[in-house]
Amino acid sequence: MTPSLSWVRQRLHFAFLPAICAVAFTQTPLTADELDEAIAAAAARPEAPLIPRADFSKLGTGPIAKLSPDGRFLAYAQDIDGVKQLWLITLDDHQPQMLFSSKILKGVSWSRDSAFIFMETEQGIGMVAMSAPSQPAHVINLDAKEEEAFYGVDITAPHAFIVSQQTENQSGKTLFRVSPNGEYTPLYTTQKYVADFLPGAEDTPYFSIEVNGTGLDLMRIQDGETTPILRCSITDQCGLISYESSTETLYMRGRFGDDLVGLYAIDAHTGTTRRLHRDPQDRFDLNSVLLEADTQTPIFTGYKDDHTSFYGLTPAAQQLLDDVNDQIDANYYHIEVSAGLAHLLIVDKSGDQPVPDISLYDPNTGEITKPTVGLTAVKNTSLTRRHLAPRVPIWYTVGDGMRQQGYVTLPLGKNPKTVPLVVVPHGGPWGRTNGSFDIRAQFLANRGYAVFEPNFRASTGFGHQYMVSGRREFGDGRVQQDIIDGMNHMLCRGVGSREKLAIFGHSFGGFSVLGALAFTPDIFRVGIAGAPPSDLAKTIDHYRKVRDTPDFDLSLAFYKDQAVDPDDPEDRMRLYEKSPDKHWQQVSKPLYIWAGGKDPKVSVLDVRDYVLRQQHAGRDIMYLEERAAGHSPSTPIAREAYFYMLEKALAKHVGGRMEMEISNKLQRHLKRITIVDQSSQ
Repeated sequence: MTPSLSWVRQRLHFAFLPAICAVAFTQTPLTADELDEAIAAAAARPEAPLIPRADFSKLGTGPIAKLSPDGRFLAYAQDIDGVKQLWLITLDDHQPQMLFSSKILKGVSWSRDSAFIFMETEQGIGMVAMSAPSQPAHVINLDAKEEEAFYGVDITAPHAFIVSQQTENQSGKTLFRVSPNGEYTPLYTTQKYVADFLPGAEDTPYFSIEVNGTGLDLMRIQDGETTPILRCSITDQCGLISYESSTETLYMRGRFGDDLVGLYAIDAHTGTTRRLHRDPQDRFDLNSVLLEADTQTPIFTGYKDDHTSFYGLTPAAQQLLDDVNDQIDANYYHIEVSAGLAHLLIVDKSGDQPVPDISLYDPNTGEITKPTVGLTAVKNTSLTRRHLAPRVPIWYTVGDGMRQQGYVTLPLGKNPKTVPLVVVPHGGPWGRTNGSFDIRAQFLANRGYAVFEPNFRASTGFGHQYMVSGRREFGDGRVQQDIIDGMNHMLCRGVGSREKLAIFGHSFGGFSVLGALAFTPDIFRVGIAGAPPSDLAKTIDHYRKVRDTPDFDLSLAFYKDQAVDPDDPEDRMRLYEKSPDKHWQQVSKPLYIWAGGKDPKVSVLDVRDYVLRQQHAGRDIMYLEERAAGHSPSTPIAREAYFYMLEKALAKHVGGRMEMEISNKLQRHLKRITIVDQSSQ
């Protein structure tokens, strides 16, 4: 689309906005929905106190809570000021024991017999034995550069996990079963990249999903023979779950010709598929499958829909869910089950729950207890539910008639029609926003902004067609138009002032920010972009160089089909012509940018180049570069600097609240990372 047509388009959006709203509201019967209720509730509550940005910055990633298969213990890891503390809680008396602290802990898993906790770190795999929980030990190193990987706990063995390592001649990979004492047992060697692996016992087959060209092959491995069973396409989202030897049934997740991802039973010999469950609403992809700990057969399915929904695959399992749902007040949560359904763990991650709330349900007594109540160190007392904003889903229709979904977060004690509206496109673009607690949205709402997070086309979790409808429509195309259409719908619903609009995003969301200021320059008063690519072909080039692994071939095939072929000069030029990089000179509104100096996804050199062009052209721009950071700020002080930039930009240009006090530590940090500050005073 030419710049002049883009300008005409955005002018039409505002010239006819009242008419568009009138048409939409006369054609669609008005009924009260969750947004109407949230608007009324938020306006009726008192304005929240200004919560220090440092408190938001300390939250980091959410806690890891894992119930042991025997239901006796809870492993709980929480990020405290950039350091993860791992706790062990004995559930018969709820006594917590802090095991250790680590900056490199990534994940926690229980062995099948509940005798060990296996810990994935940035260096390899460690373990904690329940016989001596105060003595954690390192088991093996894993070198990501050598494509060594952790494939999770071995669900066919009492206590073991699965890893892959290069063969001695570097010609392929061997998958090993590893015991807590570091003993290796080779299971399978292949020259293909193994995307997923399911081991078996001595008399049962193994299964692997291997990258083969532009697709994935499901392989059966038994008695030294490897047999292909079926093939998945790039977008099928095939994944192994478990194997039932008595019926020779393999349980998998995938599409298998359907629009939605569901739970399937696969004949382990013929590859014949039989769907066991899909979303009853016919809208959302399967998100999770929970296994009964003893039999390793599927017992629950979970969906990230507008909120969260779980379904029992047996009458007893469904009754258990019904009993739990009668007692909990959570709209977004995760569950885990112990052997025999003796206990059920509920992790409440609702949009107004700053630290996930952990509950344990006992089916025998019908009681719910709080096993983490003694862990007061993990609570941030200034972030309480009574001060946090409501976050609700909304469905709307965009310009070409497609129904789309998003989330709205509303500030407390404000008239929603008069507050500034911040549009926050998600990253990816193949990702989604969901109904869980979102630090950025709550930070913005606390500062007095309404927040709209659209799940534009190309978003995942809503089915295959929803995702592929964004095919090759990036830059000045249909995807960007979805974001503008969704924003207009919010204005029509009485959320946000059209005179005080801002846009903020990270990664692909940052790409959308640059695009919004270039292609619709009169709509937004300010843009804030984190780790923003300005040309997707350049970004794929950089990502391919950094992530030079066999599995990237499959990702590259997907990028070529859905976005741009970086190896085709004509296709590169097609996307470049409608990219923010090409149209950078059309940006006239203030722009604030953050980048990580060690970003593996977006080249910091490309970001610098874009910033320097804007700087030399005399634009209103601020640029922070966190030299030690990757794709996102990872330390509390780095996150606080990021929030400060966001807060400053919005307060200056659309008029929200701002914490004026800046600590000496933050001042020193900002001085180190501020590369360009050409922002208007």
